[in-house]
Amino acid sequence: MVMLLKKVKNFFIGILLGAGAILPGISSGVLCVIFGMYDKLINSVFGLFRNFKQNFLYLLPIALGGFVGIFAVGNILKTLFNNYPVQTSYLFIGLILGSVPILVKKVNSEHIFKLRYLLFAIISFIIGYILVIIENKLNLDNNITNFSFYYLVFSGFLMSIGIVVPGVSNTLILLCMRSL
Repeated sequence: MVMLLKKVKNFFIGILLGAGAILPGISSGVLCVIFGMYDKLINSVFGLFRNFKQNFLYLLPIALGGFVGIFAVGNILKTLFNNYPVQTSYLFIGLILGSVPILVKKVNSEHIFKLRYLLFAIISFIIGYILVIIENKLNLDNNITNFSFYYLVFSGFLMSIGIVVPGVSNTLILLCMRSL
C-alpha cells in the first residue's frame, strides 16, 4: 500500500515536472530540488541499466505524469497566453521570483554561501539579458520552420543542460534559440 502511494505521489510530481518543462521561466530541476528528489532522479536516470528494474519502476510514474503534465498544461497555457498574455506573463514572473527564497534556503541549509555564487548568478543574468537584446534586434518572424541540422543539434545540447541543471528553464532556452 505504501509503495502504491509513493507511485501515485511520484505520478503527480511528474505532472508538475512536465508542466515545469513547458512553462516559461520554470525549471523542472528546481521543482525536483523543492520536492527533494533531484539526487535520486539523476542517479536513477544515469544508473538505469545498473539496477534496471528498481530504477525503471521509480522513473515510470514520474515519466507518465510528465507526459500528462505537458499535454494538459500545454493546452491551458495556450489558452491563457492567447486570451490573457500580460496577466499570464506576470503570473510566471511572480512564480519565478517566489521560488527564489525556497532555493536560497535549501542551498544555505546544505552549503555555506560563497560570494562566487552571486557572481555566477550575475553572469547568468547578463547572458540572458544579452540573448533578449539579440532577439529584439533581429526581429525574426515567429513562424520559422526551416532549421539546419546543426542548429537543432546545438539546441538539443542546450536543452540537455536545461534538464540537468536546476534553475535553467528549457522553455526559456528554446525561446532564446528561436531568435538566433
